[in-house]
Amino acid sequence: MDKLTAARYFIKVADTGSFSKTAKLLGLPISTVSRRVKDLEQHLGVDLLKRTTRYLSLTDLGRIYYNQVEDAVRAFEMADQVLHQSSSRPSGKLKISALPSYANKHLYQILQKFREIHPDIIIELNTTEVIQDLMKDGLDFAIRPTSRPPENLVAKVINDHKMAIVGSPKYIREFGKLENPQDVINHKTICFTSLSGLMPWHAFHDNKWQIIDKIPYFICSDTCKILDIVKNGEGIALLPEWTYLDSLNEGLVEILNTEWDASFGSDYDHKLYLLYDKKTSQLKRNQTFLKFFLEQNK
Repeated sequence: MDKLTAARYFIKVADTGSFSKTAKLLGLPISTVSRRVKDLEQHLGVDLLKRTTRYLSLTDLGRIYYNQVEDAVRAFEMADQVLHQSSSRPSGKLKISALPSYANKHLYQILQKFREIHPDIIIELNTTEVIQDLMKDGLDFAIRPTSRPPENLVAKVINDHKMAIVGSPKYIREFGKLENPQDVINHKTICFTSLSGLMPWHAFHDNKWQIIDKIPYFICSDTCKILDIVKNGEGIALLPEWTYLDSLNEGLVEILNTEWDASFGSDYDHKLYLLYDKKTSQLKRNQTFLKFFLEQNK
């Protein structure tokens, strides 16, 4: 039995929680993955996984074995890939997860330029609001806002993710600006909703954070569409700066909360990050993308 291959399949199954997902990631039949893991269990004389019709999880001994072999298996995989790519042009597949709004506003254009220069690198982009796990979902990079980037990943700040309440000049002429957070209740608010529900509005006013009371006029999960609605003069919205900055410079929107700060959360450290694993960044294709992407975001 090839113990290294069997251990590799086991690690993948533990990460994904599924034989079918692992088989898809590896491009193998489910039966092959299942058989190799079963051979490993028989060789060790223990059950590594709890199998039911509804879910799959590690046994106590399986968790111990996982913790002991994970680093070694990943190191072998990485060494093979690094050496394989060392004498060739950057190639292979890059899997990236990003917010749909950021992809629409910035990332698609960056990736188009990147593909023109590096046609041998295949980009698989997953646009989602879901916070994905790089290891379990087989991702190379993730772009998402957070105030607490994972400690086990490298986190590069792309944008400070400053937010503001914006409205069109037409709307402001009719309804006026905001003197204080309490004025929001009298306006038509275009609100963003995520998978966790309607995002609250917070204001830093009078030296403290406070919830902004509002009555949603329209609710949408696409910040780019929200910006279009705002530019059309239908209401005001709380948006990240990278979403509205071009429209602000073009005079299509104005900031209403000029005397106080606003955000989805009461946290000044909320930033937009590029997240990646330090080990996978050694791959030539990952190094190539990382350098290009950071240059585009200077």
